[in-house]
Amino acid sequence: MTKLDIRRIITRYINQEASQEELAILYEWVKKGNNKEVFKKLVQADYLVNYEARPWDTEVAFEQFLHTIKSKENGKVKGLYSRPYLWKYAAIAVIFLGSSLYFLLNQQLFEKVPLNVGPDQITLELDNGEVLVLKPSSNNTVKSKNGTTEVSVINGVLTQRDNGKTSGPTRKNTLSVPIGERLSVTLDDGSVVMLNAGSTMTYPSSFEGADRREVLVTGEAYFQVAKNPNKPFIVRTSKMYTQVYGTIFNVSAYPEDNINEVVLVEGSVGVGTDLRESLEGPQMLKPSQKASSIPGEGNEFLIEDVDVSPYISWTKGILVFENEPMGKIIKRLERQYGIQIDNRFEQLEERRFTGMFDEESIDRVLRTIQAHTHFSYDVKNEMIIINEPHKQ
Repeated sequence: MTKLDIRRIITRYINQEASQEELAILYEWVKKGNNKEVFKKLVQADYLVNYEARPWDTEVAFEQFLHTIKSKENGKVKGLYSRPYLWKYAAIAVIFLGSSLYFLLNQQLFEKVPLNVGPDQITLELDNGEVLVLKPSSNNTVKSKNGTTEVSVINGVLTQRDNGKTSGPTRKNTLSVPIGERLSVTLDDGSVVMLNAGSTMTYPSSFEGADRREVLVTGEAYFQVAKNPNKPFIVRTSKMYTQVYGTIFNVSAYPEDNINEVVLVEGSVGVGTDLRESLEGPQMLKPSQKASSIPGEGNEFLIEDVDVSPYISWTKGILVFENEPMGKIIKRLERQYGIQIDNRFEQLEERRFTGMFDEESIDRVLRTIQAHTHFSYDVKNEMIIINEPHKQ
């Protein structure tokens, strides 16, 4: 019996299409070696995550599987937890089944880390300098060389488990998301952070034993922070820090923008610099307010009321421009689409545009902007070159 045959049978079983003969083969396979654990991992990966994150017990699921096989009911066999509401997700189950089975049956649960890391790959650098390559497009798990760290990406969300017990300072990771990609990560305390394209975040593998939860961000990140009044959450960027009191907010701190921003969606945050933290304390924000660092002003921030929607639209894959200059728009397009844009039309930099794009191609976006803010562009060697509008 080949792994391909087993994959096919499990697919048919999940889809309630397995014959009695196929069920008998599957039953015998599950009883051999470590196959029981492989099957349970599959249940956890494809059911626990994909079906509304219900807290299913994989041991219970496995026992029901055995009961189903032994009973040998006539007609189509009922799959795991075959409740009517569940099967509306059948297409989702089949889609994720292929990647999970390949991962579980062919790679023995863990992938090997390639030696060469490309600039377009999402990476997690561990405290010991080892770099793990992550694939957000498919459910997968990567294990460190010494076996103490397991990192899983399920449905675009990263989670980490450290098995080794070490003394001394808490180990820190650096997660890097290249241009053209996004990734969410669940931190040790249950907080969830989504990193935008071209962003990095350095954070501890565990907050245990620390008097506060602290992360460092370069680029842009959207935070949903778990409340813990006894352990404040601190987000640091190059120009400011944000102290969180259990809340949802967005931080933008791309080096090329020269300005750091914090937009509060709900809850409460305070912003400041290291100096303000020690002498004056943070400046407090209210929901729907933005704090921006002021170049050359040291400790001062510009605080203003804003509509938060344009600032967090990127988390849904939507680009929103509200009277933004083309110079800034070009930078955002480069990050979003992972492409280099060379603007040779200097007067275009300060021209402004307002619009919204939902998963549009880069060509469609440029053509729409072009209709309102006149310029011409060509694509050469995977680079977009913007020039003055062609003369009629």
